[in-house]
Amino acid sequence: MKHANTPMKALRIILAVVTSALLLAAFALMAVVKMPQIMVDAVPGGVTSSHRIVQHRLEAYCPGRMQLSDSTDWGDSDYRASSGDIASSTALAAFGSVYASTSSPLDLTGGGSTVSLKAPDKPTSRDAMVVRDDGDYSRLLSTNLLKAGDGSGHAGVIASHASDGDLRGISAATCVTPSMKQTFLLGATTTGTSQQLVLANPSSKATTVSIEITGSKSSGPMSLATAGSATVGAESETVVDLSAAASGQDGLYVTVTSGATPVGAVVRTTSSSGLTPKGSDFAMPAGDTATLNAIPSVSQGDHVRLYLYGEHATDATLSWVTDDGLSSIRKEQVKGERVGVFDLGTAPRNAHGILVTSDEAVVAAAKATRSGSGGQEDFALLAAAAPAASSGMALPDGVDSTLVLVNTGNDDVTVSLTMMGDDGKAGDAESVDIKANSAVTVDGKGTAAMLDDETKTVAWGVRLSGGGLDQSKTAGLSAVTPTALAVREETVRSTPDASIVG
Repeated sequence: MKHANTPMKALRIILAVVTSALLLAAFALMAVVKMPQIMVDAVPGGVTSSHRIVQHRLEAYCPGRMQLSDSTDWGDSDYRASSGDIASSTALAAFGSVYASTSSPLDLTGGGSTVSLKAPDKPTSRDAMVVRDDGDYSRLLSTNLLKAGDGSGHAGVIASHASDGDLRGISAATCVTPSMKQTFLLGATTTGTSQQLVLANPSSKATTVSIEITGSKSSGPMSLATAGSATVGAESETVVDLSAAASGQDGLYVTVTSGATPVGAVVRTTSSSGLTPKGSDFAMPAGDTATLNAIPSVSQGDHVRLYLYGEHATDATLSWVTDDGLSSIRKEQVKGERVGVFDLGTAPRNAHGILVTSDEAVVAAAKATRSGSGGQEDFALLAAAAPAASSGMALPDGVDSTLVLVNTGNDDVTVSLTMMGDDGKAGDAESVDIKANSAVTVDGKGTAAMLDDETKTVAWGVRLSGGGLDQSKTAGLSAVTPTALAVREETVRSTPDASIVG
């Protein structure tokens, strides 16, 4: 029996070895070859899941006050550029369901201090956290929300004014949310005008920013006379001279794209003719293109120049927005991928804004100029304002604030306007009636203002004037637009895929 079982035992061993070899080969093949889709179990569509991600921590970059484009201390003192008696004021406000809000210097080694925005005693949900100071440095505004929703958010403004020196007049900028990509619609880069792009990187990682410019002389991006990129170090600022990069243009459309981290950006614009100041102001990032653009904060007597840019050629209808409806200006043609510049002349009586309607979507901006004594001028760079259900604005100290509300709709509307006192305490909500396609003005009071608009048809801004400049016959004006107080959210959808084998 022992000899009879030997062949069978050998056969079993051989079969075991062959089977093991085949199994090992099969496992090896499965490791390198994707299984046919037919062999994968189908995934029911119902297992797709959605996740709502809401931003509860907000951050904004607030630039330092207006500066001279060239502060080199050389030459005869009588001909040396000077900031004169410039004074500045920063106002910050946090609205709605806020846990805490803090302002800190962008450069922690360059002076300035960290301050917390304060709420009034026994605060309610309608009150705001606020702070005002005379700090002229760049800073970050950080706000933590208890609950994200319409009516919650933050806003900030820095304004400066001077009655002598080369920055005579009023300049102002708002705090902006850092972004990977942003655009600007700017005025001329002709002789005597400086356009400086200020890039701020609040993160702990350096980034390289690319800059693309389209001008008014030809269509499409320009070949720049300087480098088309700039490196912005961690927690620092970098200044790029747009006037040198694209000189001799009547208008610019600038696209700024960051490679690694979101950056904050504004443009400082100063102008002079010889030794005579011709004004200064900040240009803020442009909004999205639209077929209806409302530009608030015009006033009777302003000399107004309009800038339009769109990817496609289009016809545009231009109108003044008055307190009693629209007043037609004219129609213009806008060439595709080229900045159009249009002189609108002097704003008429009761004009408070500009309305631009077009067949194709465009970006719109304007420049309003006023004259003082001795040839001095000042200007405000006016941005198109987007209507929102809820929006807010901080109001700086030392200048007069006038709220300009423009109804872009064809029906009369009523909006709710609330002013915050010096301590952030909300005053009584005021109902403001605005006729169709018309505008109204309201004197700004306190440290901040909030507008609630259920129709989402009212675009508004704040015009800054005064500052004690009238006594010296110095022209002074600027204008800022509010920040939307809205939910910042994204919906992420995921579906299991069993065909993915790691």
